[in-house]
Amino acid sequence: MNKNNSCNTGFESVTVFILSSNEDELLKETVFQINENVEREDIDKLVIVAKNDSCSGYLTAKEIAADKSNGNIEVYVQKTADIVSCISELPPLVSGSHFIIMCADLENDPVIVGNLVEKAKENPEAIICAAKWHKDSVVENYGLFKSICSRAVNTFVSILYGRKIKDPFSIFQIYPMSVYNEMHFELNPDFLYEYTLRPLSRGSEYIEIPTFYSRRSEGKSNFGLLKEIEVTVKYCFTALKLRINS
Repeated sequence: MNKNNSCNTGFESVTVFILSSNEDELLKETVFQINENVEREDIDKLVIVAKNDSCSGYLTAKEIAADKSNGNIEVYVQKTADIVSCISELPPLVSGSHFIIMCADLENDPVIVGNLVEKAKENPEAIICAAKWHKDSVVENYGLFKSICSRAVNTFVSILYGRKIKDPFSIFQIYPMSVYNEMHFELNPDFLYEYTLRPLSRGSEYIEIPTFYSRRSEGKSNFGLLKEIEVTVKYCFTALKLRINS
């Protein structure tokens, strides 16, 4: 039986999705650091999500997956080209009790995956976020404009929902499938915007832990300024809509 349909609500294992397009050494380092900092039995599988089957990340992913010492690794090619839309493709692939979505650019420290797993064992029904703006987090080279925008959006959601939270806009979190199933999401291109907001609007448990963030050092980001503005505006609109309808 697929664990997604189980009635168990404790921590069993985590499926980790690693989004990759043009990362090579960074992708290898991401997988290595996760395996070094998370007990092998706690990881159901690592799924490297490649932008397409011609990007360098796909070839590197196939190489990593072929090395069985890296554990249970699958390579998945996203069906939609857009990084936002492809997030909705991932939850049906989960076979553990929890999942994590992260990028292969080392901007979010993969060492923190171990911290997320340990916290999930203590709080298996909570969404646990590695929050950039936690008072004990370390953030390097984020940029003044991005920092102002990110803090403004997160503050807006915190006030709107009446919750003392610092980084709900982040997707670097460990997410219980039990919460996901309770939300009855429709898997459409807008899933990313409701991913955290719908549980927050319904009072789901949400915990933030400190993390380390540093801007990527290899390759070009797929998340340019215009895309970031588009996502930010849609996120705020979704937050307001869910609050009105809650």
